[in-house]
Amino acid sequence: MKTSVSLAYLTVALWTGIAVAQSPVNDTNLANPCISTDPKLGDSAYWAVTAIEQFADKQYTAAVATVDACFAQWGPEAGHQQKKMHDDKTSCPRTGKVSDMNKKKIEQNYLMNDVSMALWAKASSQHKLGQIEPAKETYSRCIYMACGRAWDPKGWYWSPAKDCAKKVRRLLK
Repeated sequence: MKTSVSLAYLTVALWTGIAVAQSPVNDTNLANPCISTDPKLGDSAYWAVTAIEQFADKQYTAAVATVDACFAQWGPEAGHQQKKMHDDKTSCPRTGKVSDMNKKKIEQNYLMNDVSMALWAKASSQHKLGQIEPAKETYSRCIYMACGRAWDPKGWYWSPAKDCAKKVRRLLK
């Protein structure tokens, strides 16, 4: 199910703890993260929220497993969308505070947004687990999703790809 979801709702719900998406209690009790149990979240958004919640809860192994469980389902299509934008020389959406028109453009790229956030959660989790080589690989996949955006509840959009680039640079020094 490819249901468009408001990225703002997704991230605000995530960071304020009001998301009704189920989050596993421990690393071994993992519900199917590929199928949304929240009528307000599409499947890919539910997947990304689950991985981010697990990362925020320091369930790093679970976050990696969640992203791995569904990446093949959404990653390739998001990658094709990113490649098309690059090939068409379409500029990525802005970051920071944006107009309502730009917000709509960002939200139309919901799949790239979801995949970039999921990759950010996986790479950050691998990094926290000390899995440096796998983290470098995942950070590079995250960087590829250059046009993915995430909403910060403080009122602005940020780029998971730029954050991943900053983190991987530190690993390469």
